[in-house]
Amino acid sequence: MRRLLLLLASPLLLLLAFFSLLVGVSFYAESNPATFFVLAAAPATVQGQRVLYLLARGVLFPFQLGFIALAFGAALWVFRRRLRIGGWVLGEPMAGWRRRDEPDEAHPAVLRPERRRTLQQLLGSILAVLALGAATVLSIGQFVPRADLAVVIAALTSGLTWGARLPIGDVLGGISNIFETNVSIGERIRYKQVAEQVEGQVEDTDLRFLSVRADSGELTTIPHGELRIFRNFSRSDTSGVYATFPVRAPDLSRAVALLTELADESPTLATHLVEPWHVMSLDGRLGDVTDVTLFGRTTPGFEDDLQLALHALVQVRFAAAEISLAGQKGAA
Repeated sequence: MRRLLLLLASPLLLLLAFFSLLVGVSFYAESNPATFFVLAAAPATVQGQRVLYLLARGVLFPFQLGFIALAFGAALWVFRRRLRIGGWVLGEPMAGWRRRDEPDEAHPAVLRPERRRTLQQLLGSILAVLALGAATVLSIGQFVPRADLAVVIAALTSGLTWGARLPIGDVLGGISNIFETNVSIGERIRYKQVAEQVEGQVEDTDLRFLSVRADSGELTTIPHGELRIFRNFSRSDTSGVYATFPVRAPDLSRAVALLTELADESPTLATHLVEPWHVMSLDGRLGDVTDVTLFGRTTPGFEDDLQLALHALVQVRFAAAEISLAGQKGAA
């Protein structure tokens, strides 16, 4: 029954929508339809012209509201389908730029699936903002002459810029991060604030926020305006890890010799170590206690695991060789 009523009412609804579009476009173009009614009726007195004009404006006002509803309805339609539209914009032409016989390193991240999805999110967000802006301008133009429309928009923009500094900063940061290919969907990053560290895979991004899914499952949303310094583990095959051990002076030579001897077989001894470690001293200082540092490389995302494995391995080997670690610098 409801479908039947909707089918019967469809011609009337289409007629109302068409007339609303006609009236809305006329008012925006400063071709006031109410004036045509007055000219067509041609009342004899000025008072009659005013009354007829007010009546015409009252009759046309609901159609102006209908035009505003149609404008924002179209903007809502674009907003809900922004990802599809962004995907259509990034469709076959961009995929055809890539040659099959060229390696992945010869192409920027924009052509990778993760990069395409990131740009799809960006284009969708831009289209949604443009659609909302166009609907707002058309709506204001129903009641403000076009000569004054720029002044009204400038005033609203200035107010929004002052009152929404942080969101605008997030949007500008999002545009910068996405267009400069700093981060893409699917990559693993680590972001550290003053008292909190976030590490995980980038799951979603738009103009304002970046969503990171941690290994434990929680989803963290980071504003682009705060994403200034972060580590991207997906832009390199390996990541470096330092493990420092305070060794007493009498045991220094034996400790260095033992670690150097174990270097060749270290990838088989320490979990997540992908190549032999290097023995070094970061500060180069000698004394009662010297900091001996191991530098190793691991797969991005396993830095903490490798560091723990190195400490456990070295402590066991030092204990077997009767090499003691100092509790702190300067210890006897």
